[in-house]
This record gives sequence, C-alpha cells and structure tokens, in this order.
Amino acid sequence: MNMDNPALLAAYEDEIDVEYSQFLVKDEGMAWLTDSNLAAPEPPLAADELLRTGVDWICVGSNAQDHTAHARLESWRGEPGRQDGWELTEDFDFTATSGRLLLDTLTTGPASVDERLTLPSPGRYRGRAYSRGRADARQALAETFDVPDGTETYLIQFWGA
Repeated sequence: MNMDNPALLAAYEDEIDVEYSQFLVKDEGMAWLTDSNLAAPEPPLAADELLRTGVDWICVGSNAQDHTAHARLESWRGEPGRQDGWELTEDFDFTATSGRLLLDTLTTGPASVDERLTLPSPGRYRGRAYSRGRADARQALAETFDVPDGTETYLIQFWGA
C-alpha cells in the first residue's frame, strides 16, 4: 500500500438518528451476534470519549440525545492527512468481517436500507473519527430541550492497518 499518496476510494454519507446520545457504524457481518466471545456494542461513557469499537461495530457518542446528525464514512488508500476545525478527534483500530459498513440507530434501524461504505476487503483497519457541533448540541438541549437537525457532524475515515 502506497502511504505516500493517500487517495479517497469510496464515501457514503447520510443523516442518522442519534438515540440515547449515540449511533452505530456496523459491518454487515455483525460477528458479535454469532460469537459469544466477542463484545457487543457499548456506548462511550465520558463526554470527551468519541467512540468505542469492537469487531464489526463502532459506537459513536454524542453530547446530546434524540436528534438527527450528519455522518460521512470514507475509505482511503493510505492514511489521510489530519483535518483541522473539528471539536473532537479520535484514532482507532477496527476489524470488519464483511467490509460493508452501514450507519445504524439503536432502535429504529439503519439510516439506509441499501447504502453502504464498501471497504477494499474484510480485515483490519485503522481509523480516525471527527466530530463537530457537540458544544452547540449540548447548549441547544440545555436551553430548549431540542437539538436542530444537522447540529452535529461526524466524519469517520478508514484505511488499511
């Protein structure tokens, strides 16, 4: 893999319902459902913790509950450059058993029935997640108990480990 020339291979973006201050990125393999040795999705616990990961899942934490956020997933050849202008950034490791990723809610199902981010292959990946609008979402929730749609934005990038 040529790390000197990172290139965007594929992207998928959508609106996602944030329920109970979280949403999920899932690999279609959902290995934790058939292998009891694998951890099931669990939410980030601290306000400054952006995500938690396991085989086939990423649980993304928001600072506000029950609103609609914008999320973009990207597959890269090589590590993309770091971006400025985000409130929170976190690097992570991820294993995908099918290589097809979807945005999912806790209770109401996927953001899209058929739209997916397709990674180059199943396997291990490095990733970087970005979030912005967290403080605005928290403030809106505190002041009006309502977070306008799109207040929070997420970018989650994947490249080969």
